Amino acid sequence: MTANLNNYGFFVTSMRRLVVTTKENAALLPDVASEVEVLETALTAAEDAKSRQDSHMGSKQLATQEMKKALETAQNAALQIQNAAKFKLGPRNEKLVAFQVKPLRKHGPRKPAQLKAQEEALRQQEVELQQQENELLKKKVELLKKKDEPAAAS
Repeated sequence: MTANLNNYGFFVTSMRRLVVTTKENAALLPDVASEVEVLETALTAAEDAKSRQDSHMGSKQLATQEMKKALETAQNAALQIQNAAKFKLGPRNEKLVAFQVKPLRKHGPRKPAQLKAQEEALRQQEVELQQQENELLKKKVELLKKKDEPAAAS
């Protein structure tokens, strides 16, 4: 998870959502109770520091430092929870999306294979166009010969 610690609102909201998801799926992840507790504690500390930061301009620097430290702790706890979910559920399980983790999914064919098929189709079209052009030239030559025959006969 790549969280931007500078976007406080988004970060805290996503961490709260992760706590709720983890609690809803407690049966799947019984081993992460301590990480959830650390995450909740860190989020509470960050919210307290943010409220102090907002209300006390004089101690803003200290509150900012405390808030950043609490957010980093929350981020580490969230990563542990997400890794535990990935470990328990498997890397391809779609349930990982609820924990804000992208599951491994099948990918389409690689670009070189697609390019090769497109190049082959293009070559085939070029051959067909060349054949059509040759046929048109033959017809044109025949028409020119027919025009010249009556003029030569007179």
